[in-house]
Amino acid sequence: MKINIAFILVLFGSAVLYSQEKAVSFSMIEKVPMYPGCEGDAKELKSCFSKNIQKLFTENFDMDLPNQLGLKGGKYRVYIAFKISAKGTVENIVAKAPHALLEAECLKVLRKIPVMLPAELKGEKVGVKYAIPFSIMVEETRAQRKERKRKMRRNRN
Repeated sequence: MKINIAFILVLFGSAVLYSQEKAVSFSMIEKVPMYPGCEGDAKELKSCFSKNIQKLFTENFDMDLPNQLGLKGGKYRVYIAFKISAKGTVENIVAKAPHALLEAECLKVLRKIPVMLPAELKGEKVGVKYAIPFSIMVEETRAQRKERKRKMRRNRN
């Protein structure tokens, strides 16, 4: 069974910053968090961050895991969220997936995010939350396809 992971990164649009007790919109920060090795303006840093998160998943996510879980063929939504703290560390990691072991696998990968240069607002380092929904495409096995067709024929009669 082939598994494809398609990321739809929702970083700047849904990100919320927390400075003291006041929530600040992402568009108001002066400096965005910087993934190690990334350079450029805010747009380039966002793109570099996205590419690095995708690379992290590509290299570390167990792509065979959905096969082992017996998931039916189809598209599955996975939601991950985390905070880059004012110290640049990744905190408050959350994963929602169609199976607990997929959630655990996402957490394992997200814990590998390196320490970053944190976001800044008015010269102060602040934390930022990220939400990243993505899809896992699982192809139907031959046995699943055969069973689905058998049920369709039975339902016609």
